[in-house]
Amino acid sequence: MEFINDETLENVTGGTIIPYLVKQDDTISKLAKKFRCTEQDICDWNHIENPNMISVGQKLIIMF
Repeated sequence: MEFINDETLENVTGGTIIPYLVKQDDTISKLAKKFRCTEQDICDWNHIENPNMISVGQKLIIMF
């Protein structure tokens, strides 16, 4: 499974589900802005109850 990065993000098309590996200083809010979705979307897709509790190395699913 290949994780998304800034270079490959430009090539992602609609209907795509991608894995994302949480990096230091990532927050749900920053990721929502980066991937143009809502914080709630990311929490729902990943069954996250507390958006303040993500950790470095955690695998998330992002949907386009």
